Amino acid sequence: MSTTMNEIPFNTDMAPPSAKFLGMDLVEMDIKNGYVKVSFDPKPELLNFNGVIQGGFLAAMMDDTMGFNVFVHMGMKVGMASIDLHTHFMRPVSMGKVFVEAQVTKVGKTVVFMESKLFDSEGRLAARSTTSARLLPFSGKPDNKEKS
Repeated sequence: MSTTMNEIPFNTDMAPPSAKFLGMDLVEMDIKNGYVKVSFDPKPELLNFNGVIQGGFLAAMMDDTMGFNVFVHMGMKVGMASIDLHTHFMRPVSMGKVFVEAQVTKVGKTVVFMESKLFDSEGRLAARSTTSARLLPFSGKPDNKEKS
């Protein structure tokens, strides 16, 4: 998806490799209020022995969404490094489109606080997550090209 919302251009080609691997796509964004909704199109490689998406990948989806949210909320001028990530799983998530909503709850001088909710393909709340992260200067987009 390519869009311009609140004067900030975004194209999924700009997403980090982890978000591309997980199949992230932008659905909705309110930069001013620190809100973003994304979808993920998980790959079969993310399934565990029970045939559901492994919890660590669900946590990564929420972490990527919260990080992206901070990045655009702060004018694409800062990066972040997670300090902690607390995740509560409420139900297993089968293959199918997954949606994550993230909200910036507080921005300090060096630390930002966020929360997210993950919904399965039927719209059921499957996990919640909170995180705090250290704000870092953003030095530019990393080189996403494969090395020969």
